[in-house]
Amino acid sequence: MKRILLGALLGAALAMPAYALDEDAVAAARDLLEASRAEQMLDIVTEQIKANILMADPDAGAHAEVISQFFAEHLGYHQLEADLITLYAEAFTTGELRELAHFYRSPVGQKSLDLMPELMQRSNALTMQRLQAALPKLEAELQAIKAEQQAGQ
Repeated sequence: MKRILLGALLGAALAMPAYALDEDAVAAARDLLEASRAEQMLDIVTEQIKANILMADPDAGAHAEVISQFFAEHLGYHQLEADLITLYAEAFTTGELRELAHFYRSPVGQKSLDLMPELMQRSNALTMQRLQAALPKLEAELQAIKAEQQAGQ
């Protein structure tokens, strides 16, 4: 059985296309990340995540420096850049990457980048408000299911 499973896994691995990314696509993806202010946007997102951690756990404040250092070491832009380039280069053609970079350098693209952090923050706040309002209903439904399961035993 182990040999069959090993053979199947090996066959699947060999069937996957192994290719190097096109240098033009990599360059275009890198340019897109620059044009879309990816590093700045990632910094904003990680700051929001850190703030949420600190708000959710009162004891985390004592470890704020450790949390910041962890994010810098593991989730900083320079740690993620190569993976992001690969992600974009695999998802879009070189031409599409260039068009996206061109858009982000346009006045409308710049406006969208300027407004994106605020829109994301407002969207998250709206989502949390709706979640908090609906949470009692979910809790009631889960309690009802639990009660039914206990009654059936």
